[in-house]
Amino acid sequence: MFDDTFMSAVFDGQIEETQFLIRVILNRDDIDVIESKAQFFISNTYGHGVRLDIRAQDKEGRVFHFEVERNKERASAQRARFTGALVDIQLLKRNQDFKEIPDRYTIFITEEDRFGAGLPIYHAENKVAELGDAPLGDGSHIIYVNGTYRNTETPIGQLIHDFSCKDPNDIMNKVLRDRVSFLKNTEGGRDRVCQIMEKRIDEEKIELAKRALETGKYTPEEVSFLYELPIAFVEELARKEPAVFA
Repeated sequence: MFDDTFMSAVFDGQIEETQFLIRVILNRDDIDVIESKAQFFISNTYGHGVRLDIRAQDKEGRVFHFEVERNKERASAQRARFTGALVDIQLLKRNQDFKEIPDRYTIFITEEDRFGAGLPIYHAENKVAELGDAPLGDGSHIIYVNGTYRNTETPIGQLIHDFSCKDPNDIMNKVLRDRVSFLKNTEGGRDRVCQIMEKRIDEEKIELAKRALETGKYTPEEVSFLYELPIAFVEELARKEPAVFA
């Protein structure tokens, strides 16, 4: 599950599996997940967009987004900041008070130990330095899960162990074991993994096409050819960028 595409397939639309994941990482049993989506793309009119491996929400409105990374350097604090900011933009509706924005958890699961201290989990919170590092209380939370941790006497250690298993039979948690076994050992499961991969490729093409159109250097016909997208679809993208073709 350290492969982001496969991890997305494991948890996409899977309430029980996603709820288990969040409860173990947060060490809380009161999280009731109501939604889980994989490869959730957030566009950004002004620049870089982001794709979340998993975006989940619980019944209290709290939002959790997960990124799986093999390379710890790609799980930088700056990336966590940027990703969290784009997620936050979607959480507050027009005319809502700022205090109504729900808690948001940015969770990186890294195959390497991001901070090298050997701990299973690292919590990063905004604090007020002059008040003895008291919590700011803004509802934003960043969590790093250390993929090298191997103490299977603990729930978090078991979860990390399960993420590293290639053989479903080696997975300790039954819920995850059954899901991974389905994806790896059945035709329907393998098809689901392929669908997740195809969705990701299609969204990447669309994002690249948007960027090409925004430069004003390419016509819709050229963009259609470059990214193998239907010309009617590209022309619709171009109409949404009036400043470029004015």
